[in-house]
Amino acid sequence: MSNLLRAWYVFLALGLVTFVVTAFVGRVPTVLSAAVALPQDMPYRAGANLRGTLEAMVDRRDLRAENAALRDALAAARADVRTLELEAERMREILAIRDAQSPGVVTTAPVVGGSAGETVQRLRLGRGRSAPVVPDMPVTTPAGLVGIVTDVAAGRALVRTVLDPESRVGVTVRGKGGQGIAVGDVGGRIRVVRFVETDPVEVGDVVETSSYGGLFPRGVPVGTVVARLPEDPNDLRRSFLVAPAADLSTLLEVALIAPL
Repeated sequence: MSNLLRAWYVFLALGLVTFVVTAFVGRVPTVLSAAVALPQDMPYRAGANLRGTLEAMVDRRDLRAENAALRDALAAARADVRTLELEAERMREILAIRDAQSPGVVTTAPVVGGSAGETVQRLRLGRGRSAPVVPDMPVTTPAGLVGIVTDVAAGRALVRTVLDPESRVGVTVRGKGGQGIAVGDVGGRIRVVRFVETDPVEVGDVVETSSYGGLFPRGVPVGTVVARLPEDPNDLRRSFLVAPAADLSTLLEVALIAPL
C-alpha cells in the first residue's frame, strides 16, 4: 500500500470520527479539545515563555545597573561628607589659632615632605605663591610654633623648623617674662640661650614667642622646659632645653601667618 493511499485512509477515518462525535455528542469534550489544541498552542506558549525570560533578564540587568548607580551615588555622597568634615576641621583649627595665637592667619597648607627622623629640620608644603605663601611667614599649628617659610615656588614652599640649628626665635617664659633666643638642638630638642631671666625658670614652664627679632607674633607656644643647663656664676644669662610644643614628625597640615 502506497503512502498516499495510507494517508487517504487516515484522513477519511479522522473525518468519520469528527462526524460521529459532532453528530452524537453535539459538542467536542473539553479534554479532547484541549488535547487537540495543545499542539497548536505550543509555538505560542514557547514564544510567550521566551519573551518572559528575556524580559526577566532585562529587568535583572536594569536592576543591577540601578544598584550600581546607587552605590556610586552613595560613595560620592560619603566622599562629599568627608570633604566637608575635613574643611570644617580646618576652619576650627584656623579659628583656634586666631583666638589663641594670632589674628593674622592667612591660609593652611598640607605637609608633603620633610626631614627624616626625630629632628625634622625642614618641611615641604603643598602650597606656593598662588595660595598665597610668601617668605618669612610664621608657620604654626594649634599646638604651637613649627617654624618659618624660607623659600617659595609656584606650588610649594620650604619651611625651616624650630629644630633646625639655623633657626632663631625670640622667646620668653609665660607668666615669668625674661628674654632669650631659641635654636634647634640635637635629639629633637630646642635650646634656649642667652636668656635673661626675671624670675627663675623651672622645668615645666611654658616657653612662647616674644617680639624679639620681629619675625613672630607674641604668645605662640614654642615648648615646655625639660631641663636647665649648668650655669656660669659669672654670667647672668641662662640656658635650658625645651621640648617642642608641636610634634613635627606627624604633621599633616599647618597654618601660615602673615609676616610681620
